[in-house]
Amino acid sequence: MRAVVRRGVELILDCDTAPPTPGRGQVRVKTLACGICGSDLHALHHLDHMADIGRRSGSTTVLNPNQDVIFGHEFCAEIIDYGADTERRLAPGTRVVSIPMALGPTGMEVVGYSNIFPGGFAETMVLQ
Repeated sequence: MRAVVRRGVELILDCDTAPPTPGRGQVRVKTLACGICGSDLHALHHLDHMADIGRRSGSTTVLNPNQDVIFGHEFCAEIIDYGADTERRLAPGTRVVSIPMALGPTGMEVVGYSNIFPGGFAETMVLQ
């Protein structure tokens, strides 16, 4: 899939990003629109400081600013698919917005400020 990726202190278009796979209790969605937040602009150049603040405040997740990050935590999306054992209350094609959080292997992750949960600058993302 295509995604605008923060790599170093640059945003680049990567056309070979692996699409995320929804886990239990998660949905895979297609990004329809995504805002560019002031915190995204700040994170472009200062993600190391943001990650350090997270660590010092007791966050259980580990954001590595030296790895790729796909920003975009203000979005509108459309449901594509469901993870295993996920209640299918909304039909595929339903438009959704969400708090940008997803449960990862070490705890809650912020979608768009995570190395494992891409945000809305990607064609698809996973939501809880």
